[in-house]
Amino acid sequence: FVLSALAVHDGVLVCSMIRQNELLFVDAREGKITRRLPVQNPRGVAFDSKGAMLVLSGTSLLRFDSIRESTGKALIKGLEDPRHVALDAQGRIYISNRGNSHQIKIFTADGKPVRSIGKPGAPSVGTYDPLHMNHPNGVALDSQGRLWVAEADNYPRRVSVWTQQGELVRAFYGPTEYGGGGVLDSQDATKFFYKGMEFALDWKAGTDKLVRVFNRPDALMEAHGGHYSPDYPLYPEDPRGRRYFTSCYTHNPTGGDNAAFIWRDDGTGAKLVAGAGDAHHWGILRTPEFRSIWPEGTKPDEDNPRPEKQAMFIWVDRNDDGKPQTNEVTMKKETVRGVTVASDASFIIARQGENTVRYAPLTSTSKTVFTPDLNPKMLASAGGRPPSSGGDQTLVRGDWVIHANAPLPFSPSSLGGSLKGEPRWSYPSPWPGLHASHEAAVPDQPGQVIGHTRLLGDCFDSKVGPMFGINGNMGNMYLLTADGLFVSTLFHDIRLRPNWAAPVAVRDMDVTDVSLHDENFWPSITQTPDGKVFVVDGARTSLVRVDGLDTLQRLPEQTLTVTAQDIDKARAWFDRAEIKRQQQRGTEVLTVATRGAGPSVDGSTDDWPADTEWAFIDRRGTRANFNSDSKPYEA
Repeated sequence: FVLSALAVHDGVLVCSMIRQNELLFVDAREGKITRRLPVQNPRGVAFDSKGAMLVLSGTSLLRFDSIRESTGKALIKGLEDPRHVALDAQGRIYISNRGNSHQIKIFTADGKPVRSIGKPGAPSVGTYDPLHMNHPNGVALDSQGRLWVAEADNYPRRVSVWTQQGELVRAFYGPTEYGGGGVLDSQDATKFFYKGMEFALDWKAGTDKLVRVFNRPDALMEAHGGHYSPDYPLYPEDPRGRRYFTSCYTHNPTGGDNAAFIWRDDGTGAKLVAGAGDAHHWGILRTPEFRSIWPEGTKPDEDNPRPEKQAMFIWVDRNDDGKPQTNEVTMKKETVRGVTVASDASFIIARQGENTVRYAPLTSTSKTVFTPDLNPKMLASAGGRPPSSGGDQTLVRGDWVIHANAPLPFSPSSLGGSLKGEPRWSYPSPWPGLHASHEAAVPDQPGQVIGHTRLLGDCFDSKVGPMFGINGNMGNMYLLTADGLFVSTLFHDIRLRPNWAAPVAVRDMDVTDVSLHDENFWPSITQTPDGKVFVVDGARTSLVRVDGLDTLQRLPEQTLTVTAQDIDKARAWFDRAEIKRQQQRGTEVLTVATRGAGPSVDGSTDDWPADTEWAFIDRRGTRANFNSDSKPYEA
């Protein structure tokens, strides 16, 4: 059942059921269906001041003289793709129409055309024109006679307000998708990108303006979790100095993608030029046209076949048409997981078999960014298999390989790094990933990593060497150096600090001591040409400047010797600290009543006597989140 429209008249709800080809009449007080009226392809419904019912049916507007009538007369014909209808105080009719116009059509009460509101044309890529509507849908007129239009589109999401003469009064944009997002351009800080849209930033005034839609969803890029889209800007070597985009940091909210793509910015739109990864994750490669190039023994029909039945692909758009052809795709029998695109447009695969590898660009041409080297360079042992929903990404900076899940001999429940192919460091993350973090302990020491998920982008430079950022699922993010030194936690765990919910945003206000809330999926990090580092916070799509990185200094290189005696001394220090804590808390004798049967573990203490004494085991608490499968209770 699909309710395409709803109108109310004299206590009766009229429901337009487009798939059932009928109108349902419901007594609002009784909540009962009183009548069903067959109408072909019903859409918007409205009533005029005299009680006549207007119903959009296919490409026509029908008029029923009253709500009791069973036969309607065609008042307006020849609409393209009408959606909703409204009337003003003078009885004029306003219809949201799509097709090739995407306008509001105004008619007199007897169906004669008056004018159209909005510039005509189907949604497209290019310079954004606020006078053009994309997929106009719901329409209404307020007490001042202004027309409100809800545009059923994400590029951008908008509610626009117009005069009856067709002048744009105001537009309300947003919100973003769940978890927010957006990326600041690393080469031009006046440009901001979000889901195929470019915004111009005025840093002096603190304002932004949508100036271009450079990508709209294409069936070619459909994938689980949403379309692959060009969001993260890249600047590899290019004979024309053009900008490129990748999807690798902005498609999977909790970790790496098993396929990644590159688009070239042609000024008007972004053209797809390359891709690599698991062939099962790009739908077009599983169509009959491409079956002949799948390696023998693989199973393109299956979504997730056994590892020995999987294939990987590399594609470059050699004829510059933005679509793959069989002679442009190379496949081989291989399992790949976690694909990122480096700043030089090379593909980095976190786990190709037992290794982390790089497919480097060989040449640049005027059409495409590179022709890939089909013989990858082995960078290090493969990162560990993610224990939960997070990780499976890799960055490369110089001789360092940064693993979102550390390789052996380290635990995959940690971040890690390899130098010249050799595992060198790991940093613990005992509850890695989104779902594990929902049952994680509350951090009680500086530098604890809880629930790390996805990289915030590529590495950036600092006085102490390359650094990178990774998201945490409990409302914070973490900065580390490429060689494994923990730098800072940005923002806080939601269980320890209030959520950032300021009613008014004041520029340069300090937001250090707030949390971004859990499932804050889409923050990013960017270093601008002046060396400043900014993060997009995620859900609010706010730009936040990270201060203090210029104060970091490395200690001189030196050898630190840690002996078994040093470890024993450290344990003894923790023992003394715990004894001191217990002494400060004091001790008591706890009397525990014996029971004939065990208590019900259901979160209620009603089956214990009212005078029962309780001991607190851990006052911080470790409560489960909304989708936790465990049932922890505190006593």
